[in-house]
Amino acid sequence: MTDKAEYVELHSASAFSFLEGASQPEGLIRAAVDAQMPAIALLDRNGFYGSARFHSAAKANGVRAHIGAEIAVSDLGERLQPPAWLPHQHVPEPVRLPLLCTSRIGYQNLCQLVTRFKMREQRKCEGSALTTDLAEFSDGLVCLTGGDEGPLASALNNGREEAGRECVERLIEIFGRRNVYVELQRHGNRAEEVRNQAALRIAESLRLPILATNGVRYATQYEREVLDVFTSIRNHVSLDKAGRLLQTNSQRQVRSARAMRRLFGDLPEAIENTLLVSQRLEFELNDLGYEFPRFDTPTGELMESFLRKRVAEGIENRYVPKRDAALHERAKKQAERELALIERLGFAGYFLIVWDIVRFCKDNDILIQGRGSAANSVVCYALEITAIDPVGMDLLFERFLNESRSEWPDVDLDLPSGDKREQAIQYVYQRYGELGAAMTANVITYRGKSAAREVGKALGFDDETLGRLSGLIGHWEWRKKDETLGDNFRHAGFDLGHWRIISGSTPAAWSSVRAASIK
Repeated sequence: MTDKAEYVELHSASAFSFLEGASQPEGLIRAAVDAQMPAIALLDRNGFYGSARFHSAAKANGVRAHIGAEIAVSDLGERLQPPAWLPHQHVPEPVRLPLLCTSRIGYQNLCQLVTRFKMREQRKCEGSALTTDLAEFSDGLVCLTGGDEGPLASALNNGREEAGRECVERLIEIFGRRNVYVELQRHGNRAEEVRNQAALRIAESLRLPILATNGVRYATQYEREVLDVFTSIRNHVSLDKAGRLLQTNSQRQVRSARAMRRLFGDLPEAIENTLLVSQRLEFELNDLGYEFPRFDTPTGELMESFLRKRVAEGIENRYVPKRDAALHERAKKQAERELALIERLGFAGYFLIVWDIVRFCKDNDILIQGRGSAANSVVCYALEITAIDPVGMDLLFERFLNESRSEWPDVDLDLPSGDKREQAIQYVYQRYGELGAAMTANVITYRGKSAAREVGKALGFDDETLGRLSGLIGHWEWRKKDETLGDNFRHAGFDLGHWRIISGSTPAAWSSVRAASIK
């Protein structure tokens, strides 16, 4: 039997677990490929932020991407802290429960769970779920008991083995016995192994399966240094003073099956169960089952028929005044070709919704204009979504919508700022419902100068040095084949003998951060 068929990593986090993961999703996939792993799971903190890129990279490399999330649960306790006598402690936060999607229903439930507790928060924070939320959205999910950040470790640490058993029993009540796995991680830590032995006894007494993971926080051991920098940034301390907030070793990388078998040589079933769980995780992101929203036509007729009538009216309004019979005929033929494709792909409702928004704006004296590749569509032109005649200008419709590319249409609508824009937004909410419309959310990221300044603080540089670092970023580029990172520092006037610049942590931190490992 080869390594490829003997282990699947079911608990990893990417840089989208902001400042708690050191690798991009693509880096985790590359590590899985190097380890000849057939599948790997991504469980970022309180969301699916990195899952799309993770899925795309996995698909390109012939690896199955399992999707899930680590969900903070406030009434299951607080995560482990370093010993109280140490000067720095983690900011108190709830334990996190690793959940994996077995099916589309599980993915939908996990999405609804995250939405539920995010919308419940009244202040700016990540929020956390309650066990009542878990019970409501438990179908289609597999629950792991977690590593150091999980509820079992917290219960064992605070209330000993009996509290740990009660915690696991509570999870069984929520998810069902078949869907709870006692997770074991081994990172060469004595306290962790004590908890593992207690977890094994609990699993045996409750007749639950055990599951080995490495609680991955970076793709390769080299990137542990990056995670240390991120940990310092997250806790607002320098590396010099971070102490036990940092990882105790470099053991949370993507490990090969051989390495994991050796690590769990006394518990082979913990390794074998990773394959069994992986087989259960049938859901992939290309199985979303998404359908575009339906448009309720005022006459009750089919969307396709209603759209055809609006397009036919628009063609007449747009082209008759041009007094060019040949152009008019070409426009009608092009509209028929586009409508046939729109109906075949099931996009009639989408175009009618965009038309409805545009019509509202024009009826209420709100300036609105469609732009981008939508200008290549005569259907958009006829519906007055765009203002450019694509037939008269011989524009290529396939640049906007092409069946062979399997892409969804994308119509950008420009609106004025201020009250008129807000009026249009409120119409969308009222017309389609508060849960049927949403503002696009941006993932906050570090960029350029701010990244340099934050990393410089973590490395303990003074204000003058931080200023030179942030100024260096705008000009940071390789100019010749053999140029090194040190050359860039030297050009900026840094002393390469400075212990922070020559120390082992700096090259990894700067090269990875500069390559956007904190995107």
